[in-house]
Amino acid sequence: MGFRQTMKIGVNFDGFKISDYQNRSKLIPPQRYIQDSFKIFQEHGIDIVRIPIYWESYEKDPEGFIQELNLISDEADKSDVSCLYDNHQWECSSFLGYGIGFPNSIVSPLYQNNNSSKHDSFKPPSKEDEEKFWNNWWDKAIKSLDGRDGWDLQIEYFQKVIETVNNKTSTIAFELLNEPQVYRHGDFKKVSKYHDHLVSKVAELTDKILLFCYTYAGRLSAFNFPWTQARIKPSIAVSNKIMFDIHPYPPYYIVMLYFRLIVKLMKIDTLLVGEYNSGTGDGIEISSSQHSEYLKTFKKFLPHAVMFWQWSYIMDNGHPAFNLAKTVDNKISLNNNFDSFVKAIKEVSN
Repeated sequence: MGFRQTMKIGVNFDGFKISDYQNRSKLIPPQRYIQDSFKIFQEHGIDIVRIPIYWESYEKDPEGFIQELNLISDEADKSDVSCLYDNHQWECSSFLGYGIGFPNSIVSPLYQNNNSSKHDSFKPPSKEDEEKFWNNWWDKAIKSLDGRDGWDLQIEYFQKVIETVNNKTSTIAFELLNEPQVYRHGDFKKVSKYHDHLVSKVAELTDKILLFCYTYAGRLSAFNFPWTQARIKPSIAVSNKIMFDIHPYPPYYIVMLYFRLIVKLMKIDTLLVGEYNSGTGDGIEISSSQHSEYLKTFKKFLPHAVMFWQWSYIMDNGHPAFNLAKTVDNKISLNNNFDSFVKAIKEVSN
């Protein structure tokens, strides 16, 4: 397979206005958080950053969202750091629980008669609520309060993002949707139709790389075999480079073989690791040797780029491995995880 002979190594960057919850408040970042973060990236050889952005954050404060996008992309230009902008969701929406992603305008109509479910943005969403959303999303049955189609509204939102950063020299890619979920085996093919719908429109707005993400099975009955996952590939032909985004937690060799098989079945010559870490369980940590081991494994498979989860001013006390930064005297600074990460980068680069 025609994999690149070099790979970019970077991080996921947690913003503020671009990642604010619509149904609860988020901590305010330290002074000059964005400027100082990109200066640190430049000084320590971080040459690519994935920027998770959230539709519900845009709906909450469109002006603040766009202003922060401009600041991030301007700082990336100054720092010579490549950026890919990821249409992110995790656990669907803060309307349903502690997740974030889809906005109230399209999530709330689906549950307005759902008296049995009490939504609390500080608690996990119920599996029943998530399944209801995703089943309706793939059936193209999600509508806004005024009856407009959810897929088309998502494109309108994403167009605002593309128009803001597309001409910045640091912008290299746009990701259609982070970690889609399916609860029915037949919906993997519907994900492909969804990707086609977005690709056909987004390709008219940009010539940058377009990424589609590994799709997760919400139920065991969805059977996420490699040949099943291969069905999500966009089938429409566009001039943009298309890449497959994977998220190995952790990136063991056998896990990477699984993803390599999927890519082979898709007949796509390049993959990208949009997120990775040592695991997702409570209390998960990462050592210096794990940083080195993971990057050496990636080097054997040579993806286009790999990005660690994550750089954030908010401490994740439940997952010590999930952060590379800390705040000291209201200024962002690197932590021990970052030191180990940079050391590992230097080792695999030699």
